[in-house]
Amino acid sequence: MEKYRKKELAFLIKFFLIYGLLQTIIYFAPLNFITESIAAFEAYLLGLESKGSKIIFDTMTFVINNSCTGLVSASVLAAIVFSLKKPGVKKKLIIFVPCAILLFIVNLFRVYLVIITGIKFGSSAAEIMHVLSWFLMSGVIIALWYIATKKVLGSKSFSELL
Repeated sequence: MEKYRKKELAFLIKFFLIYGLLQTIIYFAPLNFITESIAAFEAYLLGLESKGSKIIFDTMTFVINNSCTGLVSASVLAAIVFSLKKPGVKKKLIIFVPCAILLFIVNLFRVYLVIITGIKFGSSAAEIMHVLSWFLMSGVIIALWYIATKKVLGSKSFSELL
């Protein structure tokens, strides 16, 4: 039992170090090329105007910042995958890369959903949808990791990976 506690603690420490480092990078990195591209894409889908990282609808402005890029979701996934002892780095990359790409695509739908909610029901509803959709994304992150890990490794329990 003590053996698993140490492994779990090691996992948690690595998880929060990786996640913290990636979050710091995402927060401070100049990602305008991504945020502006997302804003332009979402505005195009909705028939709206975008200026830089902003999408304008009537008197509302939706700002796409670094946290809206899908990189936060990818950083959570990276922290899970790369905090575990198993599998090896190559298999971790096989798990992480396709899942991170899928998370980026799912995030575009999430941003669209938040904006369309704001357009139809106002900014307060958009804020609520923003929070709710983040909880849904958290579930998607865990599901993608679990499915990919099972497919690549055939693992049956989390403790096998510690």
